[in-house]
Amino acid sequence: MIFGSPTRFGNIASQLKQFIDTLGGPWMQGQLADKVYSGFTATSTAHGGQESTILALYNTVHHFGGIVVAPGYTDPIKFADGNPYGTSHIAGHGDLPITDTTRQAAAYQGARVVKIAAALKAGLHAS
Repeated sequence: MIFGSPTRFGNIASQLKQFIDTLGGPWMQGQLADKVYSGFTATSTAHGGQESTILALYNTVHHFGGIVVAPGYTDPIKFADGNPYGTSHIAGHGDLPITDTTRQAAAYQGARVVKIAAALKAGLHAS
């Protein structure tokens, strides 16, 4: 599962938090454990809480027993994008276009999530 949220004061938006808060039942039944999770965000300004927003999301994933798949610095695009926790975009006030760097970082993150999830699934079926 890949979650995206705008940054709200260095945290995820209340709407995403409200959705997550509805997941108590599936969490109690273990349905959210052993799944792959990753996150991305956008802010109005540079250094507007991008990393802390994604890390805050990952706190919930740890409670789920989920497996965080962050892009890390595992591809050259991440050195251009600069956020090892997940893709982030500086949106201004909605007037800054998404750059090729952001697109490439998002594509890489998505591909990494799929690759790791497939490897985990294959490993589970091999057991």
